[in-house]
Amino acid sequence: MAWFFIVLFGALLYACTNHIDKYLISRYLQDGRVGALIIFSSIFSIFALPIIALIYHEVLNVSLVDGAILAFNGILVVLAILCYFYAIKRDEASVVVPFYQTIPIFGFVLGYIILGEVITAQQMIAALLIIIGALILSLRLDAGRISFKKAVVFFMLVASLFYAINGVIFKLIALDIGFWPSIFWGLVGKVIVGCFFLFFIRQYRDQFFTMIRKNRVAILSINSSNETISIIAEGVTQYALLLAPVVLVLLVGSFQPLFVFLIGIILTLFFPYLGRESIVNKDIIQRILGIVLVVLGSYFIFK
Repeated sequence: MAWFFIVLFGALLYACTNHIDKYLISRYLQDGRVGALIIFSSIFSIFALPIIALIYHEVLNVSLVDGAILAFNGILVVLAILCYFYAIKRDEASVVVPFYQTIPIFGFVLGYIILGEVITAQQMIAALLIIIGALILSLRLDAGRISFKKAVVFFMLVASLFYAINGVIFKLIALDIGFWPSIFWGLVGKVIVGCFFLFFIRQYRDQFFTMIRKNRVAILSINSSNETISIIAEGVTQYALLLAPVVLVLLVGSFQPLFVFLIGIILTLFFPYLGRESIVNKDIIQRILGIVLVVLGSYFIFK
């Protein structure tokens, strides 16, 4: 069961980065321009490459095909993060993050298509609980009216699909060539797409240099720490993929929204200048209900 606590640690780290992302966007990118963050997030991975190369000297001894697939896998992560950024600029972290609980559902589908895994009736019911919980979290109850956050749902479903594909591809190749080479080439893919954004998407490039010029010290210090935490979280989670079935690892990630919710409450009560979550009774009840359903569904999937 060591893998369980490894994934749990990764979920906690991811929850921390969720709140830091929200802080950066609300404090330094009030106009909602996320191009700057995605460039920083992807290119920052370049600092991890020489460290991995020192740890494992044979990272370059992989086939061209494996390297290309893993690089593409890294690109998928960046695209997932980009969708997440667009979602979190529209709503609070405790509302956005629970949509990651749809990742196991995509994982089941991919497992069935690629690996021939069979989904039981209980697992189908559990998946339905996850979907209902995510839908509850996607509703805004304002002035007695119910509105559906279509953009948040769309971006997070796409992000979840990309993460599920990433997990399956990583395990398929990492079991053959090893953990460190797989991590290395995935980060290479991140750097490649980051450079593409920087050099070929003018809007993102302008946002990036504007952010650096206006808030150089704060952005470099906070975002560098945030990306370091994110890389560690990704690394420990992917390591756990080698110790347990992909679906189980993805499901334990269901604790991430719980961590996000708890951290959000702590920030609101004790450090409101760092972040705020709505603590109105109806919002608290709604979010608790949604989180309980997605966690309960996740539990019954692998019970």
